Amino acid sequence: MLLQQPMLQTIETLERHLMHVQESRWLIGGSCGLLLHNVEIQRIPRDLDLYVDQCDVASLHEALQTYSMDTPAHSETPIYSSILSHYDILGNAVEVVGDFRVAAQHSLYQVEAVYLWERHSRIVHVTDSCSVKIMPLAHELLFNLLRDRPDRYEPIARVIRKQPAQHMPALQDLLARNSWGHDFRKKLELLFD
Repeated sequence: MLLQQPMLQTIETLERHLMHVQESRWLIGGSCGLLLHNVEIQRIPRDLDLYVDQCDVASLHEALQTYSMDTPAHSETPIYSSILSHYDILGNAVEVVGDFRVAAQHSLYQVEAVYLWERHSRIVHVTDSCSVKIMPLAHELLFNLLRDRPDRYEPIARVIRKQPAQHMPALQDLLARNSWGHDFRKKLELLFD
């Protein structure tokens, strides 16, 4: 499955609005990011997820004010903590996720968007005139393992196993920079045995 044309146009519009935000560092993740990594997923993405650090939430919101559905607000669930804001761009839902943390399975994972943007992101050309950075597959693997989504983490692991040199350095780095429970590490190891 490939990203549909309306979502590609949304990404292009987004990139055009954010390209002038000074030092703006954002990454596409979620199901759209997986499709841009050529990971097979079972359904068409319902929205577009952008990851940023807390320091970039306000500037992105200001740049996307025309499309805004709400203002950035702290959101907390039993396992997630973030600053969320929502936008409607060309009829597609866009969610900006700032300062994202996941606490599950005796693990604590803090998404460091700027760090990932600088060290482990991948540039993809979504149209002839638009290139964006996407979250590393290592992030998607860890995130989906933490939320127990085998429909996501198994196809992600298959892609990583086919191209370990491209993806394992980021995985090792994220494992070293965060705190992981014993059972979680065992589950992760089984994916690569």
